[in-house]
Amino acid sequence: MKDEIKVIKLMQQEAQEVDSIHSEIAQDLQTIKEKLLQALENGSYLDKNILPNKKNTTITPLVRKSFSEIVDIANSKIPNEVGFRDILSDDDLLKIDHKVNNYIETFNKKHQLDSWDYAIGGGVGFFCAILDVLFVQKPLKPTVSYSEKVNGLFNQWSQSAINHLIPPELAEILEKSFKIGGADASISQGFTSSISGKFNPINHRFKSLNHDPVLACFIGALDVMNGTCTIVDNGSIRIMNTVRGSSGNYSFFEALGMMLGHLASDFNTPSAKGNRGMGIPAPLMGLFGTLKGIKVNDTDIASLAEYMYVQGYDARHFATMSIPVLINEVLIRILYITKEIKYNNRTFFDVFKETLPFNMSPRFRMLLNISYGTMVAINAGKVAITKDILNANYAMWLAFTWHTFHSMYWLVWAKDTELQKYIDDALVKELSDLQLKIDDLAKEIEFLPI
Repeated sequence: MKDEIKVIKLMQQEAQEVDSIHSEIAQDLQTIKEKLLQALENGSYLDKNILPNKKNTTITPLVRKSFSEIVDIANSKIPNEVGFRDILSDDDLLKIDHKVNNYIETFNKKHQLDSWDYAIGGGVGFFCAILDVLFVQKPLKPTVSYSEKVNGLFNQWSQSAINHLIPPELAEILEKSFKIGGADASISQGFTSSISGKFNPINHRFKSLNHDPVLACFIGALDVMNGTCTIVDNGSIRIMNTVRGSSGNYSFFEALGMMLGHLASDFNTPSAKGNRGMGIPAPLMGLFGTLKGIKVNDTDIASLAEYMYVQGYDARHFATMSIPVLINEVLIRILYITKEIKYNNRTFFDVFKETLPFNMSPRFRMLLNISYGTMVAINAGKVAITKDILNANYAMWLAFTWHTFHSMYWLVWAKDTELQKYIDDALVKELSDLQLKIDDLAKEIEFLPI
């Protein structure tokens, strides 16, 4: 860029010299004209000695030279460093400021929420929160009958679907087919070393991170391969050697398949007495065990999370809580896409692409965050009024936390970076267009007669 700036400075100097020569020629012509008129009036001959002397001025011909040759000429004529301020006038700087402000305005218009966005986010969030209030009830205890009808319309939907997909007979088959050895330790005596906390058939799936629906994809597979069991004990994550050890010599993907098959058997398996039993925990909920000692209103978070699980707050109930969340995800996309097509004249696929999970635009992400913010606010009111933490919608809060993180990352860090990149790309495009025009002009000059 330094070479380009110096070449521009050289061209400005050459242009100023050409303008100066043109001015001198114009003055000389005016002087000659006056002398001729004076001689004509006096009826005498023009005395050549009184005509202005032509000055010898050399202008460096830059046409037909390569850029490197022009750079060499510029360096020889302008030895000092040259910056943008040396080649731009105050008027140029004002024009640049105006252009940059236009870029910023265009960028902000693209990413800022409009009144419709706020209405869609708040309205859909409120609607789905009311669905949660009306149709999602707290889970039944694991000690109730496996087939006992649950409360709440959405609870009944999920119970019916889960019992149909994984009936007791299938759960039994899966359990026999996907034995994972020591990774399925259910009592503290199953470890080769002692632990400080309680570990029993009631809470072992909650404390075993290999039984988490998300963490099982990595931790669970490694535990199956190594015959270990990764647990949360007294606020710490520990990889425990087990008495049973590994159930086979598996590759990572074979172990992953074994772990996922085992989780499917545990998802809806009834207890030995035919009761609902203890399912697998909701995604990432076992990690709350690492927050032991951290209290909210004199309640230990780790103990509270375990209490919720023991009361039936498992992955089956997470499926129930996810229904309002899924409705929100679908409804908000329908309304947003419709609004963008109608009011901003965009195409369906153009808008649809920015609502995809791995291609989500910051604007749509913030719209979702407004929706989930509305939902969790109402859900917090539901918990406060009923005074029962089991009415908390974990799926809602999880989605709100996820989108809040991304929205804050965008506002605090990524927005400025993307704005700078947007301005740079726009300026580069303008320079590229200008370069094409210069190249076209150079080609036209090349064919001019010399």
